[in-house]
Amino acid sequence: MSRTLSFLLLFFLALSLQSREKEYIRLKGYYRVYQSTNSMLAYFVDGMMEVYIPVPDSSSTTDKGDIFVERKFLGERRRKAPQANGDDTFVRMNLPNLEQVTLIESIRSEVYSVRNNGDVYRWADRCGKITHGTRRQGGILFPTTTIEIDNLVGQPNHEIDMSQLKIYGIVARMTLYDETETYNGEKESYTLADLLATRKQQTFFAHYKGDDDDNRIDVWSEFFITDQMTITESELKDIRKEKNHVWTFTIPRTIPRLDKEIEEAWGNMVEY
Repeated sequence: MSRTLSFLLLFFLALSLQSREKEYIRLKGYYRVYQSTNSMLAYFVDGMMEVYIPVPDSSSTTDKGDIFVERKFLGERRRKAPQANGDDTFVRMNLPNLEQVTLIESIRSEVYSVRNNGDVYRWADRCGKITHGTRRQGGILFPTTTIEIDNLVGQPNHEIDMSQLKIYGIVARMTLYDETETYNGEKESYTLADLLATRKQQTFFAHYKGDDDDNRIDVWSEFFITDQMTITESELKDIRKEKNHVWTFTIPRTIPRLDKEIEEAWGNMVEY
C-alpha cells in the first residue's frame, strides 16, 4: 500500500470518527432568583448561565439515569435587603437547574390526562394548563406553547414537609409550587432545544430550630434563553476547563421587566 493511499485512509477514518462525535445543544441565558420574607423583598440573585444538552443518537454514552443537564454559571450578582441576615438558603436551592425531560413531556404518562381545551389533570384533579401564544422577533410573530403545572395537587392539605432542610437547621413546609415552561412553536413533542423560558414560584413556611413562629418565604426562579448553538463533545471539554475571569454581565434587552414594586425594592438592596 502506497504512502499516499495510507494517508488518505487515515484521513477519511479521522473524518468518519469526527462526524460521529457526540453533540450538545448549548443554551445560554439570563436567570434571576428572588425571595421575599413576610412580603418584603429580602434577596435577589441574577446572572448569566449556560446549559449543555446531549443530542440523543444511537452512539450516546449519556447516563440514562441522569435527571439534570450540565450547567455553568458565567456571571452572578447578589443583593440583599440591609436588614436580611445573609442566609439565602432558599434562593441557592432554587437556582435554575433544567431536567433532561421537559415539563410538557413529563406529563405523558397514565398519571396525567390532557383535555381538548388544554387542561391538564393528575388523576381526577386539575393541575395545569397548556396554552398557545406568540412572540415577536425581528418584527415577525412566531407561535409559542406554554405549560403551567401546580406540583402540589394531590398532596394532603396542598403542602409537603421539607425534611431535607433540617440539615440546615430549618424546619419548613412547602405550600405552593407552580412551574411554567414556554417553548418555541406548536409541535407534537418538545425537547430542551425548544425551550424559551422557565419559571418556578414556591412558598414555604419556615423557621429555625428553637424558634416558635414561621416566616412566609416566597421564591421566584426564572431563566430566559438568549442564545443557542450546537457544539461537539471536544468543545464541551474545553468549555469545562475554562475559568470565568470576568463575572460582569449586561441584562439582555429581550428580558421581561420586573414588577415595578420589585424593581423599586431592588434599588434599596446592597451587594453581599
